[in-house]
Amino acid sequence: MTDLNDIFNRITRIDSYQRIDDTHPLDLYIGVDDMSRWTMLLVCDARPQHLISSKMIQAKLGQRNDGRWTVSLSLVKDEYKDMFILFCGDIIESSRMIKNKEKGAKFVVTRYNEWKEMLANSRSGLLSPEEIKGLLGEMYILDNELMVKYGSEKSALSWTGPRAAHQDFILDDTWYEVKTISSGKEEVKISSVEQLDCPNDGELIVVFADKTSRINANAINLNFVYMKLLSRLIDDDVRAEFCDMLLKYGYYPRPEYEDVDYTFEVKGVRHYLVTESFPCFRRKNIPMSITKVDYFISLPTIKDFRKEEMDYGTE
Repeated sequence: MTDLNDIFNRITRIDSYQRIDDTHPLDLYIGVDDMSRWTMLLVCDARPQHLISSKMIQAKLGQRNDGRWTVSLSLVKDEYKDMFILFCGDIIESSRMIKNKEKGAKFVVTRYNEWKEMLANSRSGLLSPEEIKGLLGEMYILDNELMVKYGSEKSALSWTGPRAAHQDFILDDTWYEVKTISSGKEEVKISSVEQLDCPNDGELIVVFADKTSRINANAINLNFVYMKLLSRLIDDDVRAEFCDMLLKYGYYPRPEYEDVDYTFEVKGVRHYLVTESFPCFRRKNIPMSITKVDYFISLPTIKDFRKEEMDYGTE
């Protein structure tokens, strides 16, 4: 982020741009437009879809003399400079591994539209500490377990957590619900009846994660795991859907997510098989007049449901 800010500030001539870098697959530039506004510029072969400007960014399509098209995204008000830097950094990094340039242009336009929608819905701030820890646990399980078992693309598409579905991952004939708690805790909160009340057997996965220093060799944060997940997604369309899903949830890489307050070490993982006999609330047993239930489950009392061959690091 600091590098982008420095680059923008070094460009003093109007209507002047420089390429992001030689290794980026897309023809992306940053610079200053003919009205002296900070601008990100994409040059592409096919005409992109229509763009609508926002209160932060003016979006324009253009066609060059050589027939190629341009998408210019210009900062409208200087009060949004910090957010614009974050926006540009996100576009650059989330599109870095896209192989197909035509899909890349579509990705940038879609990503811009998602940003516009997110800002309109006031999701421009940091996630709450609880959301950060919960999202990190889900990302960790996706990276370290599900992608290994089911493959990267299939696992990414199975992730429903950021979409606020009942279970975090649904694939084939099973499901996984992930809860992330501190290592000293022995209970987890179930936020709704439907989280564990499912016709098919599934798993409750408990991730134990504690805050740690940034120099801990085992330290992870949202940005680190996010970039690791992106590197595992080969299919451009899947990567685009994955990025958009997280942006709608309110997550995009921000330097704050690398602060010590949001840096964790995973101390262990436990798996519990949720079957018909698992102790949880069932909708069929709850009066219709009760519309919402949340409750806590004591982990020591469900030890008989542990899949100990799957657990690691918790003893």
